[in-house]
Amino acid sequence: MKNIRWFAFLFLFLLAFQGESQAASSSAHIQLDGKDIGAAKGAQIQEVKGNVLVPLRLIVEELGYKVNWEAKTGTVTIKNQNKNQNLSLQVNNPIATVNGQQMGLAVAPLLTGGTTYVPLRFVSEQTGLGVTWNNELKTVLLTTPSTSSGKSESSRGSSATQTAANAEESTGAVISQISFTNHQLTIAVNGKVTPKVTTLTNADRIVADIPDAKLSNDFLSSQPLDRGGQGAFSVTDDPDVTQVRYSIFSTSPASVRIVIDLNSSTSYHVQNADDGKVVIALDQKSDETAPTPTEPVTSTSPAEPTIASNGHAQGIDVSHYNGSIDWQQVAASGKTFAFIKATEGTKYQDNQFLVNVQGARDANILVGAYHFLNATTVDGARQEAANFARAIESAGGRLDLPLVMDYENNPKGISTVQINEVAHAFLDEVKRLTGRQPIVYTGNVFASKFDPTFSVYKLWVARYSTTQKPTAVPAWNSWWAWQYSSTGSVPGINGAVDLDEYNGTIDELRASLAAELE
Repeated sequence: MKNIRWFAFLFLFLLAFQGESQAASSSAHIQLDGKDIGAAKGAQIQEVKGNVLVPLRLIVEELGYKVNWEAKTGTVTIKNQNKNQNLSLQVNNPIATVNGQQMGLAVAPLLTGGTTYVPLRFVSEQTGLGVTWNNELKTVLLTTPSTSSGKSESSRGSSATQTAANAEESTGAVISQISFTNHQLTIAVNGKVTPKVTTLTNADRIVADIPDAKLSNDFLSSQPLDRGGQGAFSVTDDPDVTQVRYSIFSTSPASVRIVIDLNSSTSYHVQNADDGKVVIALDQKSDETAPTPTEPVTSTSPAEPTIASNGHAQGIDVSHYNGSIDWQQVAASGKTFAFIKATEGTKYQDNQFLVNVQGARDANILVGAYHFLNATTVDGARQEAANFARAIESAGGRLDLPLVMDYENNPKGISTVQINEVAHAFLDEVKRLTGRQPIVYTGNVFASKFDPTFSVYKLWVARYSTTQKPTAVPAWNSWWAWQYSSTGSVPGINGAVDLDEYNGTIDELRASLAAELE
């Protein structure tokens, strides 16, 4: 219990600073494991820009750790003698030291009246202590983790103590991409992971802890962390989500935390088929009933879309996350076209691109390729287009289907005008380098970011539903292809796969491709 408490307290003190100005005191109670420890000591709760802050002094005194205060430098040193662990923080300094190793803080420690305060929201996310705020009773409820079980979905402390007992540290999985589109969070990972997903309130959010995992170098170069070891991107095109945050939650053991900040409490379900993608899909009231968040499930194959009866051509889109594919089985299942990931960014080429292209060709499946766009500037977009063109050339040049710009989210928060400039720069450069008119892939909501000048490009749109068709947006009132599921099941592919439908029959698709050559 002491060891768990130490880790919980250490990270509570280290990582939980949301704001530091305009603090206002308010009367409130603090309870630790049901014992009122606030009223007896005359403690006050602080509120900073809407955040409730908890005084650390009480927790320090209750847990009994040694604390040294150097008034001259404003430095607090905390020591756990039993574990030989030292933590040093300085008021108004965003850098802390843990056992001699520097760690950045998002906000420097807040000192008011000789007391250091920690925001309640961050405490509830980052520590092994259970922390809740009862607004009706104006009480902070603190609970230490149970020792009866070595596992806790929200406990960093228990994870750390478990790993300390292991002789060897797992090499772990590598997260290469985090994106939010079409009402779902997608985590691309190289390796098998078992995410622990929970919901928290005040404010509402979904927290996904990925143990034995780290962020890839490519990811960190394109979406770097701040000095506090955290990153975030805004979500402007979803009614339920404001932003997605991610952090290196622990380095020993390796662990990544991803947080979906919600506008209000929203149910979800988890899809994890060990296929290189973990999906946290927010449930939509307009669609079929989905599993509740208390029972995460691995998704099974969805029903075919209602318009499939029209005889529309069916296809898939894949990347290296889908592993080794038996393309003959895919063809035998009735899939007649496939889009294959070729590139991302300015240098990356999918290591299964050429294998997948050849396999699909051998199975007489129409082949296309897509590039996942990360650029935030016109020059960056042109460089990414050059990377895409090089990959197409390595595959023998012209492919059957149009080349695709995959532009589906806005992690850097650039403006709508900039989004349009970047997209046009990429599309124009692809056409210049390859001689072919590309098409646009995006989500049904993100598609509204594109102005009417993009109507000259065909639209491949994602909307995950078996009943809700894609809706019209300013640039497009019809779609060329529809990605209707990210959790399909297709013979020849292990795990979930994206399912697509062309807006016409296979004969009509072949005829349109032939006309393009004339």
